[in-house]
Amino acid sequence: MLSNVDGNTFTTDNYTGITLCPVISKLFETVLLSQFKAQLTSDPLQFGFKQKSSCSHAIFTFKTVVDYYVKNSCTVNICALDVSKAFDIVDHYKLFNILMDRSLPRQFIALLSDWFAECFVCVRWGE
Repeated sequence: MLSNVDGNTFTTDNYTGITLCPVISKLFETVLLSQFKAQLTSDPLQFGFKQKSSCSHAIFTFKTVVDYYVKNSCTVNICALDVSKAFDIVDHYKLFNILMDRSLPRQFIALLSDWFAECFVCVRWGE
């Protein structure tokens, strides 16, 4: 999938992979999430990759915080970081260590390890 429509179509950096999962995989993921929901929570300040949360929520929060400090005559310094490729590469060993720290069963972590080990990439060009 082309991730930067204004970019050079001959540069691999402008493409992002997509995942195609069969329905059975989605069902399996749903069951696992329901079983281990307590251990698989994310930070409440995370806006992405969560139900009922979006970029507009993050923008609203950002704008509200800036408005508050400006109203109170404070200087606001802003730093922006482009993390568009942040999730292209995941250190699975670090992920598994985090899951172990959250006391998830070894069988669950082994299952994920096997699942990720079987992933592969296929490129189709010019179709």
